[in-house]
Amino acid sequence: MSNRVKLKKMKQIGKLMTTTKEIDWRAEYAKVAALGDVDEVAPAAAAQQTPSAPVDGVLAFLDCMLSEEGGDWWVAVQSVKPAAADKDDKEVKQTEANEKEQLKAAKKRLAVAGGALVVALPELNGSVNGKQISREAKVRVLQLQLVCRMLRYGTLAKKKKDARKAARKEIRGLLDRVALLLDAANPPSLADEDADERSPFQHFLQRELAPRLHKLLPDLMHYLLKTYELEDGQVGDGDQSKANDENALLPAVSSHRSHTSCAA
Repeated sequence: MSNRVKLKKMKQIGKLMTTTKEIDWRAEYAKVAALGDVDEVAPAAAAQQTPSAPVDGVLAFLDCMLSEEGGDWWVAVQSVKPAAADKDDKEVKQTEANEKEQLKAAKKRLAVAGGALVVALPELNGSVNGKQISREAKVRVLQLQLVCRMLRYGTLAKKKKDARKAARKEIRGLLDRVALLLDAANPPSLADEDADERSPFQHFLQRELAPRLHKLLPDLMHYLLKTYELEDGQVGDGDQSKANDENALLPAVSSHRSHTSCAA
């Protein structure tokens, strides 16, 4: 699909956001979590599932939320921007101002949607610690709660240091648990730095979450990538070539959406 066609499609999606009925995110969350369905899978079949199986449903859910609640900002993120040289200073400043407002609005909508789905840790622990719950189901639920907490983090004011610190602690705790389940080993911060291939968790954080969320939550993503020793140039600010690289890493909005009603 060409960039022009992709941009046209994204603009059409953006227009539909204001005309379609509001999505029931709790229902969408329940579809992805689907604990009961996973528990009924035969042990042999469950053992054959790859680590990416629970991940894909969560990414579909996140893509859906970004598309529906991200509004004009997410459409702009997905589009290929013209070079700054093609615009005069006034137009550049106006564009930057518009993008700031769009980002602010997107953060609020996503924080509300994600925050409404956050489950308190004691309740969450009770739901995933049962022996009858499969590893895939645990990964999926923990990842869903991770994503919801990250989206909620977006509106925490910088001056609320204690609240931000507590939120980061919860997010890191969930990431460690996801790492243990995905890799069946220690958290990736202890992994071999010279390894040729990323572990499933490293791939999830660096190649799936980071491209989707680094423009929405730059400070948080920088902190997490640094914490897990996965920081690299792909999520930093820089020249136009770096910006182009970032756009190339952005996920196609329809790549994982078949798992949710957003695909309709």
